[in-house]
Amino acid sequence: MRTLPRSSALAAAAVTLALGGSLAGTAQAAPAPAATAPATVYLVQGVAGSTMTLRVDGRVVSASAAAKSVVGPLRLTPGKHTVVADAPGTASDVTATIDVAAGSSTDAVVHRTADAGARPALTTYVNDLSPVPADSARLTVAHTAAVGPADIRVRDKVLFANVANGEELSLTVPAATYPVEIVPTATSGPSVLGPVDLPVKAGTLTRVFAIGVASAGTMDAVVHELPLRGTGGTPPRRVDAGSAGLSATVPTSAQSRRDGTGAAPLALGAGLLLLVGARRVRTGRSAAHS
Repeated sequence: MRTLPRSSALAAAAVTLALGGSLAGTAQAAPAPAATAPATVYLVQGVAGSTMTLRVDGRVVSASAAAKSVVGPLRLTPGKHTVVADAPGTASDVTATIDVAAGSSTDAVVHRTADAGARPALTTYVNDLSPVPADSARLTVAHTAAVGPADIRVRDKVLFANVANGEELSLTVPAATYPVEIVPTATSGPSVLGPVDLPVKAGTLTRVFAIGVASAGTMDAVVHELPLRGTGGTPPRRVDAGSAGLSATVPTSAQSRRDGTGAAPLALGAGLLLLVGARRVRTGRSAAHS
């Protein structure tokens, strides 16, 4: 795990939320894991300004996880497990049940919802480690910060509009550096961050979690890098629209949370960005305990 400087890390969130696309030239699928293979889980402490004790099934896995910590890899048996994030002396405690599949890789993130005053949530995201084309990378960003909808701009063009808390976008991009910035929705600025040049490495899954509270000036991001399983397919060659899916969210009540805001990627100028295999993901209902 590495943590970028605040501006660069948040720019990672910007470029991924900004850039949607899918195209031919997909990577080869990895073999199905054995039914008894352990699951790999990383716990991400995404509540800015807090230190938490993290437990899995009653076992302490981190006694003092600071904000932006990534704890793991944890090897767990397939099935359901109880995760507790305890911030002593605060109302930020979270207890939730996660369900992991055999052979899977998952990031479980404790984070603020759009309501900065509400109890944090725990959201799980499955890491796609399948191959990508040569000289490419998989870039995935989850909006897990307490901030209103925002527009993502690349080279002064709005490429993704009205991005909401709880949404994730995953896409394949050529290894490169991308200039990006974030502005409040339907405005030309001033920017929430950037513009910043964001480097993306080939052969990796780069996960970016936007965290913090915009109104409190604590916006930040956590970057978690994992190696992919080789390469496959052909390099991305154009920008297209992505498709929606669902991530597993564990809020602090049993009520469902779904972000209904829509967003449409806008076309880029030729040669600006070349993407493949994008998918937009929104939150769904999962089990939780108060």
